[in-house]
Amino acid sequence: MGSRGPVPKAAERRQRRNLPAGQLVALAAHALDVPGPPRSLLAVTRKSWEAFWTSEVAAAVDASSDMPAIVRLFTLLDERERALRIYRRARLVSGSQGQPVLSPAFKAIAVLDSEIRQLEDRFGLTPRARAALGISIGQARLTLDELNRVAVEAVSEETADPRLEEAI
Repeated sequence: MGSRGPVPKAAERRQRRNLPAGQLVALAAHALDVPGPPRSLLAVTRKSWEAFWTSEVAAAVDASSDMPAIVRLFTLLDERERALRIYRRARLVSGSQGQPVLSPAFKAIAVLDSEIRQLEDRFGLTPRARAALGISIGQARLTLDELNRVAVEAVSEETADPRLEEAI
């Protein structure tokens, strides 16, 4: 019989700080200031921008460092909407020999969809992407004090640091 691979380290010996597989983090609800969207966006894309920034997923975003990627995502969404409008007006166009061919806007939409999907996954904008990122939405919301209380209660007597008790 062959080996099944290395035995995982005991939890107390692990050095990584990320969550074990299958564990989810509930996002705390907090109001964010909605940054203004880029000026060139269509009205429908501006509504999507507003919806994103007022969603619970936005709580996981660092507006300062993530802003370039978020602007890129919504610019791509806007371009997709524009290409879709062109495609809806003329699904077939005349080819080089006068034959009917599928509008080039269709290919543009497919290319945009690929880029959009990658950014949506990075920001947890689909249920599957949220699960992959370890984000859970819609669970009970805890205040910071409640989270601290739960964390303190989770520390058992035998693993508690006596220096911590002295400091308190």
